[in-house]
Amino acid sequence: MYDRGLRAGWRLAIWLAIVFGIEFALYYAVQQPLHVSPTSTTPGNHSFLDPAWSLVVQASDLISVLVASLILARVEHLSLRDYYIPTRNLFGRQLWEGSLWGLLAVSLLIGLIAIFHGYRIIGLAIHGRPLAHAVFWWLIQAFAIGFSEEFLFRSYLLRTLADGIHFWPAAILVSISFGCLHYFFKPYERWEDFASTGLFSLFCCLAIRRTHSLNFAIGFHAAFDWAAIFLYSGQNGGEFAPGHLLQTSWTGPNWLTGGMLGPETSWFVFPIIALLFLVFSRLYPSPSPNATSQST
Repeated sequence: MYDRGLRAGWRLAIWLAIVFGIEFALYYAVQQPLHVSPTSTTPGNHSFLDPAWSLVVQASDLISVLVASLILARVEHLSLRDYYIPTRNLFGRQLWEGSLWGLLAVSLLIGLIAIFHGYRIIGLAIHGRPLAHAVFWWLIQAFAIGFSEEFLFRSYLLRTLADGIHFWPAAILVSISFGCLHYFFKPYERWEDFASTGLFSLFCCLAIRRTHSLNFAIGFHAAFDWAAIFLYSGQNGGEFAPGHLLQTSWTGPNWLTGGMLGPETSWFVFPIIALLFLVFSRLYPSPSPNATSQST
C-alpha cells in the first residue's frame, strides 16, 4: 500500500464530498433547468431510458468523478492510471475485447431464453433515418453508461478501498453497493437484479485486477447494455427503450424472461456469469506479484 499521509477512509470521504458537491452544482446548473428526471416516466418528463436525456446525467457523473479524482491525484502525488483510469490507449484492444465479451454474454443469454420459448423476434421496430439515428444515439449512450458507472464505482472508489481493506474485500463491498443502487433506485425491482448486477460488478473487478485498467470493464459494460436494451430490445425498469431495434415477444415466467426488468434478471444469467468468471480466469492469468503489489 501507498503511504499517502491520510488514511484511506479520510481520502475516500474527501473524494465523495467533492463528487457529490459537483453533482449537486451540476444538477441545479444543468439538469434542473432542462427538466432532466431520469427516473420519471410521467408526462412532461423523459424516460430514464431516453438516450439523449440520460447522456446529461452520465456526463454529470463523469465530470464529477474525473474532477474529484484529479484533485486527489495531485494530493496523493499519483496519476489517474493509479486509479485504473485509462489515460493511454483509451479505445485500444482491451476496450474492444471487453465489448466482444459483453456482446457474446448477452447473445448467449438471449439464445437460452429463446430456446425455452421465452423470446421471439417479430420484425424491425424502426426503419430508415430514425434507425440510423437510434443506432448512433444508443452507441453513444451505452458507452456513456460504461464510462460513467465504471469510473464512479471501480476507479478511485475501488482503488482507495483496496488501500484500506485489500482488493477483494473492497471489490465485494463495491459490488454490493452497485447492486443496491439498482435495487433501490429502479422501478419494479426484484432480488434477481440486485444479484446479477452485483455479480457483474464483481466480474468487472476481476477484469480490473487482471488487466490493471478499466478498459475491458468499460467495453463489457457498454456492449452488454447496448445489446440487451437496443439490439435484442429487452425491457429495463419496466420500459422498452425509445428507438429500440426490434419488435419482440417475451413470453413466460419472470425467472425465464426477466419480466419487466429485462433479460439481465433471467435466472439463466447466473450460469452465464459463472462461465464468464471461469473463462476469463483461464484466458487472463494473474499478473506477477510485482505487477499487482500496488493493488493490494
